[in-house]
Amino acid sequence: MSKINKDLEKKFGSKKIKFDSETLIEYGQDWYKGIEPDPQAIFFPETAKDIQEIIYFAKKKGLKLLPSGGRTGLSGGATAVCKEIVVSMKNLNEINWIKGSHRLKCQAGVITETAKSMAKEKSRILPIDFSSTSSSMIGGNVATNAAGAKFIGYGSTKNHVRNMTVILPNGEITPLGKVAEKDASGPDLMELFIGSEGVFGFILDVTFETYPEPKFSESICLNADSLDDLYKIIQEPSDIISAIEFLDLNSQLLLSNEAPSKYEVLIELNSDSEDKIEYFLRDVVEKVSDVNLLNSRQTKLFWEKRELLPVKLSEMGAVKFDFCVDKLSTEKFMNEVEMNISKAKIFNFGHLGDGNIHLNIIFEEQNDEQVSVVYEILKSFGGSPSAEHGIGKRKKGIWNTFPQYKQKLKLLETLKKSIDPDEIIAPKVFFDN
Repeated sequence: MSKINKDLEKKFGSKKIKFDSETLIEYGQDWYKGIEPDPQAIFFPETAKDIQEIIYFAKKKGLKLLPSGGRTGLSGGATAVCKEIVVSMKNLNEINWIKGSHRLKCQAGVITETAKSMAKEKSRILPIDFSSTSSSMIGGNVATNAAGAKFIGYGSTKNHVRNMTVILPNGEITPLGKVAEKDASGPDLMELFIGSEGVFGFILDVTFETYPEPKFSESICLNADSLDDLYKIIQEPSDIISAIEFLDLNSQLLLSNEAPSKYEVLIELNSDSEDKIEYFLRDVVEKVSDVNLLNSRQTKLFWEKRELLPVKLSEMGAVKFDFCVDKLSTEKFMNEVEMNISKAKIFNFGHLGDGNIHLNIIFEEQNDEQVSVVYEILKSFGGSPSAEHGIGKRKKGIWNTFPQYKQKLKLLETLKKSIDPDEIIAPKVFFDN
């Protein structure tokens, strides 16, 4: 055992600090396996004071720390690469209702599905919805500003955050957020931590707004060989559409060996007005020829297939991209990629309502040049290289080549140096140094 590990065990005890290879592998990396993990140790704090103590220890010993939640990210943000002590928030998992309100206060280690289920018990919803909710954690959702299929209806995680408590790199515990509904007391510094991927400190707890369950819900499946008719439906905002999910031909064939059309599209509707839903359905039938109303079992089956798709593609060794382009340009973008990529099989699926395409490519041979071509096409469409998966360590060399992010990166560097001058928290995320 190294001297550092001996000191860690002496300071925190064998229950809270682990060095065995199995634990290092399990907690030292996220779902992206393209980066070799290299953690020093895994720390399991049980209180805010534990986190403060590991910060002080790291400063004294010149060590690095990496905040970690459910490790469901796909950009290597939770993968240790330079002997960091990974700080797993799993044991900080208290959750309760704020008295006299419809708000849930969750510690960072609360599993997302646990929070959603607790809201449902009171006929409320917490609309943070994506395929990893059964294992992702609240702190990670906020740190990546996670979004998913319901973004078009409810927005991303930040839309539901009302307050949070953070621990800064100097060990200071700081409450952030609104103290009143109207609060013009300077900028909302809570926003710094939403989507920060942990570089500014530890998220300790988060308070979320929840919402009444809608009175009426319907799901429809559309089959089409072109997205032109669908664009007529989605080009204007709608307050009753909560999700528009699509699968291309290859994705459909991978899941069921048959496909009635080039695109299969599910539209999910929620409203307190049954008339609004009926009017929308009549409008859709006039614009698209192949429309089917789904029952609850069929809807559940679609989402199960959709959640299985990225798992299957990972097992097949697909190179994964997480793009966002203008929603009315999605088909044009996909066609452009198809025309410029050779010796590969392409799968497209994702959230049509906000232009978020999960492009997966299985190359016959790994081809970095063709990967670069894909990103150049994305730039020509003015798109984002990370719609919802974050930057982490995987994309830090990509996003700064996009003109629209260069100034943002410089400002982030300035903020990082100001908040974490010793650069001990989340090294190599966003930045090389």
